[in-house]
Amino acid sequence: MSRLHPSEYITSIKAARQRYNEAILRRNADEICTFLTQDYHVVTARGLQSHGIEEQRKRWHDTFAQDPVVVYRRHTKAVRLNGQSGAAQEHGYWAGKYTAGQQTVIAGGVYAAKWLQQASGLWLVQAEVFTMLKFRVT
Repeated sequence: MSRLHPSEYITSIKAARQRYNEAILRRNADEICTFLTQDYHVVTARGLQSHGIEEQRKRWHDTFAQDPVVVYRRHTKAVRLNGQSGAAQEHGYWAGKYTAGQQTVIAGGVYAAKWLQQASGLWLVQAEVFTMLKFRVT
């Protein structure tokens, strides 16, 4: 890890999260995966797990192809940094909309993400865990 002030790393992570959100809004699975490490692991709010960037790419492609309304957004509450290891923990709130059967679901909750700084200085997400706290069928 280079010798930037910790707040600069946190600003970089928050900016990456914003770009990650924008990639989801654009429904661009390939762009979404540019924010993930090769060994990325996720536990979704519905309890599904997947491992590896290619599995995640396939899941996003399939989701966008099958659901015309799906969208998710993450809102960072805080980022904690370990300056020695090049790792950071982000937590916050998420909200989303998707189709289940013939109905639209509005859901939300909390999430935690582990970010790793790459040799290039780029921050990527290695793991995310989402917990659903709100669920409403419209």
